[in-house]
Amino acid sequence: MRKLAAICMLIVLVVCLAACAPAERTARGFSMGSEYYVNYTSSADLDAEIADLLSSIEESFSVKVDGSLTARINAASKDEVISLTSEETQLLSDVFELSKMTDGAFNPAILPLVKLWGFDPPYEMNGKVPPMEESIQVAKELSSMSLFDLNTSLNSIVKSRSNAALDLGAAIKGYAANRVADFLLQEKGVSEALVYLGGTIAAVGRSYEIGVTPPRDSDESYAFRFTLEEGRTCATSGDYERFYIYNNTRYHHILDANTGYPAASGVISATVVHSNGLIADALATAVVVLGAEKGAALLEKCGATGAIVTSEKRIVTCNLTVTVKDKSYEIA
Repeated sequence: MRKLAAICMLIVLVVCLAACAPAERTARGFSMGSEYYVNYTSSADLDAEIADLLSSIEESFSVKVDGSLTARINAASKDEVISLTSEETQLLSDVFELSKMTDGAFNPAILPLVKLWGFDPPYEMNGKVPPMEESIQVAKELSSMSLFDLNTSLNSIVKSRSNAALDLGAAIKGYAANRVADFLLQEKGVSEALVYLGGTIAAVGRSYEIGVTPPRDSDESYAFRFTLEEGRTCATSGDYERFYIYNNTRYHHILDANTGYPAASGVISATVVHSNGLIADALATAVVVLGAEKGAALLEKCGATGAIVTSEKRIVTCNLTVTVKDKSYEIA
């Protein structure tokens, strides 16, 4: 009997140890208008907590969620003081500073133009017909950062025109990816993880090989690949994500607030790597607007690395080593 009891206890111990052993897991879902997946190694199932965290960020900052930061700002009237939490103030401060650093190429005040072109959810794109020039000019005047006054001392923001509106979509996925990475590493002790959220990827614990989607039709799964080092985040923006063709012209969702039209800089894809996901995300958009030469200078100025793909299918590398798979692209 003692021998049998010992064997039973040994079996229970082995089962318990197996249950507690770290396992490779994948959390999947949809957040902030994009699919996400998080590959992580842990003895605990963290899928629900990851989903809850992303949901809380979306509820706090999404332009489509009633009561969110952007919804409150956008619904406010002229000169109405909107009170902010310290987190909201810090995020807006970072976003506004990035807009200045990029000379407005990254512009969180661009929502009036985005809505006019139909590139906001549900992405109806006005029946794939460009808006009238007169309407574009009106929306362009409203899409100005100068219409917003952020007071970091008083934790408040005021806008000088009621129809002015913010959209943090070009940066919030990078912010969210880093929040998930920090949650896994710092709060849950996860040693390895790869966080993917709508084109933004954060590496936790080790380096990962990342393949970048070809911005034009291709038989290859990726145009080029590179190594994303541990603790770094990469973001990719391009003119191929949401677009339509009208009279042989491609109209895409990355808009240039200076012209009111989709960016026409000659850059069709930009991948940016930085330790800060919000910065990487915002810079990726800015590079598409600015073009290869100015974009490369901006990345160097901001301490970022990256790869810029031009309409001639040339890849301009910015302190980033890449390996080309799709041979229709070449290193500049």
